[in-house]
Amino acid sequence: MERHATSAELKARAKGQLLGKYGTVIPAVLIVEAIMLVVGNVVSFPVDMQSMPGILVSFIVDCFLQLLGGIFIAGQTYLYLNISCGGNIRISDVFYGFTHHPDKAILIQLFQLLLMLASFVPLFLCLGLWMVIDSLYMLIPVTLTFCLGLVLSVIIMLMYSQSYFVMLDFPDLSAVQCLRFSRRIMKGSKARRFYLDVSFLPLYLLGLLTCCIGLLFVIPYVNTTYSNFYLELMSKKEPLH
Repeated sequence: MERHATSAELKARAKGQLLGKYGTVIPAVLIVEAIMLVVGNVVSFPVDMQSMPGILVSFIVDCFLQLLGGIFIAGQTYLYLNISCGGNIRISDVFYGFTHHPDKAILIQLFQLLLMLASFVPLFLCLGLWMVIDSLYMLIPVTLTFCLGLVLSVIIMLMYSQSYFVMLDFPDLSAVQCLRFSRRIMKGSKARRFYLDVSFLPLYLLGLLTCCIGLLFVIPYVNTTYSNFYLELMSKKEPLH
């Protein structure tokens, strides 16, 4: 039976690889967060969330930020993949996605966003029905469809969690091919990745309790571990044909 690296082993690798690199990765994290915060404040403006036009505007703004975030995810993935591979890193690596196939990064993010939204369509329908019926009994189907959407969105996230790594590793692949390849290499590994995700929750909580200062160390640690997870996955899979 093929042995996979444990979560503890992947985390240990990440810790060692980050030694001496926090002076680069922390400013990189701060720059991305600052840009997303500024852009979010610029493109958003006071809207009436009680009206349909206001809800629609807010939804469009959120989608725009998600797509912009996809380009930054590509750059951050490039940064952490370099760390895991022992390459040289620079703060400017977080902008890598803007100069190397930003269209693919946006399409990958868009595809995942659409799938996530599709997962919650039953919930949206139940909420709309609840507004018409106005009965407390509608709370049951609303709760059930919310749980269904949550489970489906987690599965989608796990299936396509390697898409940006694949995009960087195989630049000749299209966005759709990157998504398919991610789905392929995640077969049989979704539970391991989910366990890895859950294992970081206490660290995120500690980071929040330190007024988010601790997150400056947690985020690079988590992402470098994810990078090692990808490299370990690829070492066990058949080469791409």
